[in-house]
Amino acid sequence: MLNITTACRRAGSTIILPLLIISLLGTVLSCEKEKKGLTQPSVEGYSYTIPEQTGDGWQTDSLTGVGMDPAPLIELMDRLAGTEDHEVHSLLIVKDGKLVFEEYFPGEKFKNLQFTGEWGFDRDDTHNMCSVTKSITSALVGIAIDRGLIGSVEEKVFDFFPENADLMAGDSLKADLTIEDLLTMRSGIDWDDQTYPNDDPRNDFRAMVNARNPMRYILFKDILITPGTVFEYRNCNSILLGDIVRRVSGERLDEFSEDFLFSKIGVDDYEWQLLNSDVVCAHGDIQLRPRDMAKFGLLFLNGGSWNGTQVISPEWVELSTGEHVRLDAGMAGRGEDGYAYHWWCWDDICGVEFQAYMAQGWGEQWIVVWPQANMVIVTTGGNYYSGPPVLIQVMLADYILPAVE
Repeated sequence: MLNITTACRRAGSTIILPLLIISLLGTVLSCEKEKKGLTQPSVEGYSYTIPEQTGDGWQTDSLTGVGMDPAPLIELMDRLAGTEDHEVHSLLIVKDGKLVFEEYFPGEKFKNLQFTGEWGFDRDDTHNMCSVTKSITSALVGIAIDRGLIGSVEEKVFDFFPENADLMAGDSLKADLTIEDLLTMRSGIDWDDQTYPNDDPRNDFRAMVNARNPMRYILFKDILITPGTVFEYRNCNSILLGDIVRRVSGERLDEFSEDFLFSKIGVDDYEWQLLNSDVVCAHGDIQLRPRDMAKFGLLFLNGGSWNGTQVISPEWVELSTGEHVRLDAGMAGRGEDGYAYHWWCWDDICGVEFQAYMAQGWGEQWIVVWPQANMVIVTTGGNYYSGPPVLIQVMLADYILPAVE
């Protein structure tokens, strides 16, 4: 098992809690739901209601109030009601800056990959974001650049780790590695945290956690491919980025996120996972509420502005969400067309034109930003070890897009 801690933020206070990360085994999610009677209850006869305005910063409205047709979304709710164990945990829609659709569903609650013993979700529950976290890390890198703490994405990675300069000796590939190479998943670093389970010492994530100096462990790894040339999705890239922000700001990534991101957009309930007392898991597993996921998406939809305050520069929003890597078939798991700076890009879904960028996490965590329709769509889910019965592409193409049209 891996000994990790979690930094928790509850309405401004921070505590550190002990935590165990379990091995990534399919049996983790086998909670004997049938024996316990925890099957998806029917919501036949679904009736749409306007999301409640709670004072959390969201202005709500009806679907018709923003020009959307409720009928396709009612059909979607009926389809989910008739789909056993669909594992959709939430679905939210923001249109024209207003929260117009918000539904939560039954499902097993997991926190940092551990079943909590609880069941069912509502708007007050945080959810494991998995790799949606990477898009948040990218935003924090952008804020550091906006504030002049980092010169540009062309800065050399090893310049931020001078104590590890010896690892570059005779290795021009390491000397050439840039922040942009990390952001676009084109570092070329020899990294494997998928082949072996998390409790296996051959797993690079396990070995990094157990290392005396996690950052040196990553930087020690060979670079097998010229940086900036080949897309390979690697968690180590995000972890390096998070520590670069710490080094230039003097604040750990979770503290930096509070000061310059979350406090600015009214997010006060979140948790970052920590590798040790200094290093945050910048690659995954932050806990957020779906309403706060939607706030992050809306911040980007609005060009980095929140209630008249520029939280992130519009230049970074445009640069970080625009396609930098064209993905061929097989390079991405869910038919994504491109990759930006820790954001994914779509040109179309299910054969329908759909220009959007997304934060995506394991288990069906999505923040979809659709500028053309001035919309943000958020879903959370528990499809960690099985394919989702209802793909988000299908929900979008067959139900959400028709509701807009």
